[in-house]
Amino acid sequence: MRIRKTVLALSCLAGLLATVPENLRAEGVRGVAAPAVYPATAWQGRNGAVLRIMRRLDSHVELVPLHVGDDAVYGPLSLRLERCLQRPDGLPAQTAILLKIEEKQESGSPPFEGWMFTDDPALGAYAGALYDVQVVSCDGDRVDPMVGPLPAPVQPQLPMAIAPHVEADEGRGPTVLAPPSSGGSGGQGAAPSGPTSLLPPPQPAQGVGTQH
Repeated sequence: MRIRKTVLALSCLAGLLATVPENLRAEGVRGVAAPAVYPATAWQGRNGAVLRIMRRLDSHVELVPLHVGDDAVYGPLSLRLERCLQRPDGLPAQTAILLKIEEKQESGSPPFEGWMFTDDPALGAYAGALYDVQVVSCDGDRVDPMVGPLPAPVQPQLPMAIAPHVEADEGRGPTVLAPPSSGGSGGQGAAPSGPTSLLPPPQPAQGVGTQH
């Protein structure tokens, strides 16, 4: 019965191995390519931006679009957008603009010329005497600097797995452990000189006693 079950299990295992593609049996493990992303220092240029302007007198807020290189006037404010940059897809969203702001009235506010960032409160707004200006996002067509297409993902090449060395590889069968024999000097069991078996020792045949 045990032999029949063993033969059945081996036949099932052989059937399963036959269904595995040959390339998978040869490779064993395949490397998975990491998703392609832009470097953290990449910026994509745009030819426009959207500003949020708030009038301090009555907290009136308005979104004002600007085009790179054009001069715009909003009330007493003179605005000029020099550049607009944004992070490409796949990176944390961030917008940076290079902007010039002047107030025509005698408000005492100094002119502003520098970068504004959406994720930095200290550098993300212009606080004048009459108006506050913040950057919302880039707008318009893509211009330099161009990030270009994403690089193609590369599948890593994993080394082939090597089976561990065992004594059976040298043409010898595995050693089977067994309890020590009762023979030997001093009544102590001596270690067997060759492979032994865990099977019980054969029993002596029971027969008719020897006649004298």
